[in-house]
Amino acid sequence: MSKYADVLDEFEYDPNIKDLLQKAFAEVDPGPSLLQVVTEHPTYESSRFLLIVCYGQAVEEHPSRGQVLASALAKLDTLSESIFSELDWQVHFRVDFHKEDKDYGPKNKFLFHSLLSGLSLKHRLCKNSDMFAAIEQGLDPDSALGNVGFDLLPEVMVVGACIQVLLAGSMIPTAGPGYSRSAEVVAKNLRDRKAAGMVKDPHAIQVLEVSKVLHD
Repeated sequence: MSKYADVLDEFEYDPNIKDLLQKAFAEVDPGPSLLQVVTEHPTYESSRFLLIVCYGQAVEEHPSRGQVLASALAKLDTLSESIFSELDWQVHFRVDFHKEDKDYGPKNKFLFHSLLSGLSLKHRLCKNSDMFAAIEQGLDPDSALGNVGFDLLPEVMVVGACIQVLLAGSMIPTAGPGYSRSAEVVAKNLRDRKAAGMVKDPHAIQVLEVSKVLHD
């Protein structure tokens, strides 16, 4: 069962609104229908919490649609503060991760959160210190910001950082306050990670190579 379905089980909510949001996120262009739902059900209790839960569920079920889904969320500009707060306090890296998880797909909880984080940075939905620290620990674990205690396999950390870098792209150099990395520094960090042999899984190496090429 989806981890977001588990979250819904813990709260009271209107199942009709949940169905409307899920149907909206399933559309080719979710934006208009999402706007209609949140306009007709404007309170936090009726739709705003459900909006983020259903967004996470939709990305989890269809990671390849992440860009479309995040873009639709970003167009709800009247809710930008609520969206930021929900993602900041309830979503981004706010779960326990399995240290020995070596799956390099969306079933890896940390990599899934890296996907959500990269989407948030790219579409300016949210940014916080944990998101930047996850990037930094993957790129440069010896730096002050990178030494924050994500107790995970180094290879998983590198791949997570690559996912965020690939998605966020030009947002990374100016992601601050408190975080700023040029494309040159990112490329050097990626080369150093490869030279150190920190990435061995063939699929993970492909992600690393693509990230490195884009930032060379």
